[in-house]
Amino acid sequence: MRTLPQTPELTPGAFSAAGEILSRLPADAVARLQLAAAALVPEAGGAPLHTAGAPELQQVLLRVVLHHGTSLRAGAVGRAHVLSPPQGLDAGLADASFAVVRLAAGDGEPLGSLLVLHRGPWTAAESTGVESLVYVALAELRLLRAGDALRTAEERLALLERALYAVDLGVTITDASGRIVFTNPAEAQMHGYRLEEMYGRPARSLAPPELWSADMAVPARPVHRWMRERVNVRSDGTRFPVRLWSDVVATDDDRPLGLVTWSEDLSVQRDAVSPAHEGERDPLTGLLSRTAFLRALEEACAGRGEKGCGGFAVLFVDLDRFKAINDRLGHAAGDAVLAIVGERLAASVRPTDLVARIGGDEFAALLRGVEREQDALSVVQRIQRLLAEPVTIGDAEMNASASIGVALGGSANSPEGILAMADRAMYQAKTLGAGHHGFSEPGVLEHEAAVLQVEQDLRRAIANNELTLRFQPIVCLESGTLQGLEALVRWNHPERGLLGPQAFLPVAEATGAIVQLDRWVLSAAVRQLKAWENHRVLRGVPVSVNFSGRHVVHSRAVEDVKRALAEAGVAPGRLIIEVTETSFVEDFQTAASVLAALREHGVGICLDDFGTGYSSLGYLRQFGFDRLKIDRTFIQRIGDSAADEAIVRSIVALAEALNLTLTAEGVETVAQRSVLQRLGCHDAQGFLFGRPMDAGQVSAWKPLPVQQM
Repeated sequence: MRTLPQTPELTPGAFSAAGEILSRLPADAVARLQLAAAALVPEAGGAPLHTAGAPELQQVLLRVVLHHGTSLRAGAVGRAHVLSPPQGLDAGLADASFAVVRLAAGDGEPLGSLLVLHRGPWTAAESTGVESLVYVALAELRLLRAGDALRTAEERLALLERALYAVDLGVTITDASGRIVFTNPAEAQMHGYRLEEMYGRPARSLAPPELWSADMAVPARPVHRWMRERVNVRSDGTRFPVRLWSDVVATDDDRPLGLVTWSEDLSVQRDAVSPAHEGERDPLTGLLSRTAFLRALEEACAGRGEKGCGGFAVLFVDLDRFKAINDRLGHAAGDAVLAIVGERLAASVRPTDLVARIGGDEFAALLRGVEREQDALSVVQRIQRLLAEPVTIGDAEMNASASIGVALGGSANSPEGILAMADRAMYQAKTLGAGHHGFSEPGVLEHEAAVLQVEQDLRRAIANNELTLRFQPIVCLESGTLQGLEALVRWNHPERGLLGPQAFLPVAEATGAIVQLDRWVLSAAVRQLKAWENHRVLRGVPVSVNFSGRHVVHSRAVEDVKRALAEAGVAPGRLIIEVTETSFVEDFQTAASVLAALREHGVGICLDDFGTGYSSLGYLRQFGFDRLKIDRTFIQRIGDSAADEAIVRSIVALAEALNLTLTAEGVETVAQRSVLQRLGCHDAQGFLFGRPMDAGQVSAWKPLPVQQM
């Protein structure tokens, strides 16, 4: 038996589709390669998968395979090695050469071995022939492997399909455009369709038309499983409540491929709510009605026996500024927002809890197993977090928020009393501004008394001149020169010292004292402007004054401004009135009329906190603002967040296109200033340039050189 003169290093490459797989090689193909026979042996089996060459020589190879079964799987991958002939081999093959090459997949997993037979001594020509066959053998083994994997996948898919067909819950899988590519009989039956009628149907067609949106598809950003309760529509138009769980199917790099949704028909559910009032559901949101909620609350109270109504908590949830949505976008849009809010509330609670819609924009939740207020706080925070996610209705995008009141089960002796306590706690939260929460314990009454005391003290402070102004500079990012000042109110409290605005502005807003406070700030600001008329730097600098939502729609708002300017002898062009989008949404027409009159008088009008309200572009169009302020929330992460930087870049471009003066608020770091300057923002204010100062400090203030900022 001859040995290989040189063991060839065989490095199998990609198999060319133009080659023939070994199973189809005619006998003379091996002969043309100057080989006698060849056999392909898979890793898992002892018998050859394929053989080629003269039949009698194929039999010889078979004997070699059986004799050297272990050796065929022992060699190094890609390296040819020699096998000795088995005893009793044909004398005519005494000088034959047997060589074997181990084959592996691209990931290194062994696939099998290629065995070749040559009648005489091994030469370079035979090495070339083996190399040619290696590519063919690899292709054959890969084809075998792919076929096995395909059969396994088909078996698993068939098993999965049978399992999904057997479950009682409805299942739909949609593609990235929102069309159904798979569903099961339970889903089809639930909606009154035949199974084949569901395929290709837009998933949105199963929801009420008021929730439809042109861009209802898979969320563009990664989303974890979310649950919501809502109303779906059957093929005959009837509506029924459902509970939905959805997961986004995405690639490894978070590119969305589709959506899988599980559906539960709540019209036949009988676990959490008794059969006596299960049918009492809100037709828009699919949540419990007020009546059904009070009955469930009564059952919760009764379950505590003589110990009273403890062991649970009630949340009273009231949407902030919902009336503005109906007024600006119409009632259909308002209904769509309510439906979305209902879904998010249902997704915020546990399966053992209940959620209801108890009024127009009022919701309630029953949280079981709650003994302390702190136990309910995580749910409250989850609700606020989910509501803060943007809501898109048609072409409008908005951010919803809610005021939430919390009452423990023992705070009253009846279901109506507990709900009323939660309602009062919610109104307590509203005095702090939108998006806050309050508790009924300790004492709502004590809080109401405290609010009343603050209101009385504030009105006295205005009369006794206990208020004072602080001014924060607005500077040019390019040169560092002073562009303006914003007037900010402080309270020199006789007992508590100097108080910031958060200590009294929410109470002033809630009680109506804010209009009187605005008038004081306005008069004090223009008097200070007059005092600076001969100052070398400050004589031409404008001052911005904030107007509250109550003041901007007040019947005397224009008269207040004109009188203050006239009494101080200050030109209107040196005064800027700042308003926020959310400050005048309750009376859109009046606000538009007031701001138009002020601008006609020569007063500058600035939209503050731009980008955080309901319909910013619409307001820019209709109110004729000449200035914008980018809200500080977009500035805080501008160096770290590509999304926030993109938003600021868009606002800068918008301001340039509309010829608006643009100011960035809340600039605190050199990095933020650098990014803003690169994006083309002109002016900015924040602690980097100067903190709020009194009039004397402003008179002596000098801006730092740009290179030192």
